[in-house]
Amino acid sequence: MTRTSGLVFLLLAAQIPASQTLTSTGKEFIVVFPENIAYYHPSSPENKIWITALHNDTVITISPPPAEGSYQNLKAGETKSFKMTQELGKLDFNNYLNSAPFEVFSISDKTINITSSKDVVVQAFSIKKRSVQSALVIPADKLSMKYFLPPVPEIEGTSDQGVLVVNVTERGPFRLIIINPSKDTVNVAIKGGDEISGDIGSGKVAQIWVTNNLTSQFVEADKPVAVFFSHPCATQYDCTCGLLHAMLPPAKNRTMKFPVPPVLAEQASILLSDQHFRRYESFKSYSAVVQSAGTAILYQPSLLLTLIPEEEFGSCFVVPFIENKKNFLIIVVHKEHKDGIHVGKFPLNNADWQELKGTDYVSTNLSTSSPNTFVWHNSSTMAVYFVGHENNTWFGNPAPVVSVTPGKEAHSVLNS
Repeated sequence: MTRTSGLVFLLLAAQIPASQTLTSTGKEFIVVFPENIAYYHPSSPENKIWITALHNDTVITISPPPAEGSYQNLKAGETKSFKMTQELGKLDFNNYLNSAPFEVFSISDKTINITSSKDVVVQAFSIKKRSVQSALVIPADKLSMKYFLPPVPEIEGTSDQGVLVVNVTERGPFRLIIINPSKDTVNVAIKGGDEISGDIGSGKVAQIWVTNNLTSQFVEADKPVAVFFSHPCATQYDCTCGLLHAMLPPAKNRTMKFPVPPVLAEQASILLSDQHFRRYESFKSYSAVVQSAGTAILYQPSLLLTLIPEEEFGSCFVVPFIENKKNFLIIVVHKEHKDGIHVGKFPLNNADWQELKGTDYVSTNLSTSSPNTFVWHNSSTMAVYFVGHENNTWFGNPAPVVSVTPGKEAHSVLNS
């Protein structure tokens, strides 16, 4: 199934400097699909990878190959989806490196490698019944060696149990998923509490349970790795459960501000972590911004959303679309820079802007119905999120950043 929207990428190909480390673009990616609901659930998940090319004659290689074939040639602006059968599955107690109560490394080779001749953007989607989650995949050359662990959110029926039941997924622990994209073995340590460490082979992935306490903890590796925070079947609504899954951003050593979109604030709490603490706090109606020297993740039933700090706003984003779901994009921008935003080749007019209390930011959300939506600003930067909603459940992720340089010549290029 091919998705195309070439209008914007005539602009983008000339805009992206090679040194731009804040974008989501790259040439090498490694993807895993976490256990969704439960490995023993009778329904099979629908797992897909979406790849968006930024340049013509982009040659994609996927291993192991999907049904569509391992080699693909994409043109600028084209997005193609690939159905994948690889799924990480349960923690394997027979294949661990180190163990302690509720701390087990479980190693798997169920990873998917993507290489490209030119820069692309990669996203992953997993759907099983009502359990839907999406994830932005960070390219291998933009990963880090250190990540802060968020606290486990308080979820009735899941994390509030006196005793965790590891063989019943909705009552089991949260887990970290750590991926090694390197050609060499990587040593990974979980530090801050009772330290645990082990090796992860080239191209392999480890799962480890997360302890349910507020002790500051972090992942530290001797080579760059990707880290996700996940639960296969966290309790949601009406006696249902579903996958919670979010990428962890690389650790930072400075305090940053994270504006919180109002549309997601209801019933939300914020999971904060840095070098010194892990804590969660309820969203404050008087201030729609949180500060952290580490990670900030918004939690509400069915959704873990990594928040975007001011320092990592971008100027151009590509927003995906999941069929048969209600799809939205959320924009957060400085109130003085509402003008200049475009959706595709059209300026954003008559938007319903909401103030972020206690800040100079405003936010709006728009429903989307096209396969790919490109959102860009011709003179400033902003944050953009992709979210979906169905049957009282949310899913989504930060929209992939294609450029952090405002497109001063965008209007003329798009209309040429």
